[in-house]
Amino acid sequence: MGKSFRDRRNAIDSHCESDLTIFVNLDDIFVSESTVAKLLARDGQQIESYRQAYENGEEMVRVVLRPRVDGGYNIEDGRHRVIAAKFAGVGLIEALIVG
Repeated sequence: MGKSFRDRRNAIDSHCESDLTIFVNLDDIFVSESTVAKLLARDGQQIESYRQAYENGEEMVRVVLRPRVDGGYNIEDGRHRVIAAKFAGVGLIEALIVG
């Protein structure tokens, strides 16, 4: 079974000094079509709510990303927010880069 929310939050809160918060182009964030489909089926209403928040310019919690060996980023925390931002047509998203 995956990590609990508390475990993920503790891991995020204990980031090291080399971690960096930046704005990342959404095109550089990898999320597979199968993951998008799975999350839309399971949590579509939550993603839609986030999409509306992005479109309304509301402040959102930053996502947590890890650099990929072949370029771009994998999502450590914030898959729903990344998907919603892509649907909203947002170009950049605030992210904590770890690793």
